[in-house]
Amino acid sequence: MAKIQLNQVQKNYGSVQVVKGISLTVEDGEFVAFLGPSGCGKSTTLRMIAGLEEVGTGSIFIGNRDVTRMEPKDRNVGMVFQNYALYPHKTVKENLGFGLRMRGVPKDEIEKRVMEAATMLSLGELLNRKPKQLSGGQMQRVALGRTLVRDADAFLLDEPLSNLDAKLRAQMRIELSQLHRKLRKTMIYVTHDQVEAMTMADRVVIMHGGVVQQVGTPLEIFDKPANLFVASFVGSPEMNFIDVTATQSGLQMGPVAVPLDDWNPPEVGKVYRLGVRPEHFIVDPTGSIEFVVDVVEQLGTSTLLIGTINGSRAQLQTPRLEAGYGDRLRLRVETRNLHFFDKQTGQRVDLVARG
Repeated sequence: MAKIQLNQVQKNYGSVQVVKGISLTVEDGEFVAFLGPSGCGKSTTLRMIAGLEEVGTGSIFIGNRDVTRMEPKDRNVGMVFQNYALYPHKTVKENLGFGLRMRGVPKDEIEKRVMEAATMLSLGELLNRKPKQLSGGQMQRVALGRTLVRDADAFLLDEPLSNLDAKLRAQMRIELSQLHRKLRKTMIYVTHDQVEAMTMADRVVIMHGGVVQQVGTPLEIFDKPANLFVASFVGSPEMNFIDVTATQSGLQMGPVAVPLDDWNPPEVGKVYRLGVRPEHFIVDPTGSIEFVVDVVEQLGTSTLLIGTINGSRAQLQTPRLEAGYGDRLRLRVETRNLHFFDKQTGQRVDLVARG
């Protein structure tokens, strides 16, 4: 096992800077997810850690070794890719052991490691099958097993579940979490799927435009997004945003006044972007916020309503509710569930409790 450190790592493709000075520490045995949209630099960063992309400037340490200019084979990391990259003419057992044979590992040691990985990943009954005889989930487990047999210091996973259907992805998330708990190896997992990041990782690194936007536990990021991008990217359905003006007594949302109870508003007279998650609106006949229903989506255990608040598009998720087009609902929201962002910088602004 090994700690991974990135110190001001940058990467350019020609004149385009795709990774802009990332500094980050992944602790020994930690499971960290790199989360962000396509093109944000997360896979490029992972490939620089693996040695598959050259570092522009900055340095990378694995344990106490500076691996910045080290060959991939000398870094002792295992990597799992989006495509399974299995040898179609070899059996599962041969695929699992092939890399070890290429490194000259003794035959009995290969047998031992392959059987351990097969047991851990429930591949015992599949060892004599070839990839074309396997399901997508089984092929992904073989790809994982091929990496596990290496006994690497760290494992790097680049969107390994994106080719699986929704049910298999959910199953593999559980299996990967259990696997990490057994191995306690350092793992970095790249994904654009927030569910994968939030359910599996000890910490999540949110990236956008080649820059780390926020690092924290899943709940820290969900409860206190650092800026508008993180707030809009994390959460499903996504957060609602409404322009409000801070007043002495609370907030002015168009013609509607929203009190802040025992909290001081941000700078009085300034316009902020107010963020409210759909599940944090409460339907209440005495509420001061009016919601006009456009679309109703019945999800079984809950109802998602899409409509407008003061002419701005908004979403409301509630326990099961009968509603229809044009209905007008009264809403309220608890102050602790409000998020404020500076309109110019996009950065989070926290309220201060009244003394």
